[in-house]
Amino acid sequence: MTKIHNGFINNKLKDTFKDTGLNDTDITTIKMYKGVKPLWKHLGFENDDSDIPNQNTYWKNIIPNNFDYSNLSGIETNEVTVDDDIGVSKGSKIPRQSYTEIIINSESEQVWDNNYYYPVLPTLNKFGVFEEDVNVETSFGNNSIASITNLDEVDDNLILNIDFDQTTTDDLIDKTNLNHINYTQDFEVSLDDNLRIKTDTLIIPDGIEKDNSQQAF
Repeated sequence: MTKIHNGFINNKLKDTFKDTGLNDTDITTIKMYKGVKPLWKHLGFENDDSDIPNQNTYWKNIIPNNFDYSNLSGIETNEVTVDDDIGVSKGSKIPRQSYTEIIINSESEQVWDNNYYYPVLPTLNKFGVFEEDVNVETSFGNNSIASITNLDEVDDNLILNIDFDQTTTDDLIDKTNLNHINYTQDFEVSLDDNLRIKTDTLIIPDGIEKDNSQQAF
């Protein structure tokens, strides 16, 4: 089993989610499989090319946050200043002012700089409009077959699939019908008259948030 946490807290990352509403969350794993399920299958890719780091279609080959349209090939920007004789006097620019001219080559392949691959976007025409609709299902994996988003997944190796579409934690069920879910909390214990351990805490089930905007994912 791969170790994902070494038990030490990095103070540089402390309060990373402060003021975001995500600094007080419960994170849970709702599925368990026999054996190893490759990440490309979890994310909904059709083959393992997306799981090989040196391949262009590697699932993690995503553009940085600071990228924009100007990082696509075939798209250039030209700063036109009031000191130039081209373009500034055209139209109804009063008073004359500098501006950024965007030049789009719709015949270009329009790929991302530095060989980044995702997101896969349609070609922009000369007016800056996508020539086709953005396909959110295939631009980065396929949500309809991705295990990570498929709540009704059918897989012979799936041995735990917790259904959180319930009202309280007492109602949690395993869709595979292989397990009985018993939700536990911290509690105090003491000895009864027969010197047997008993629970001294009233266990009250927690409510389950169903509003996606209030959930960590």
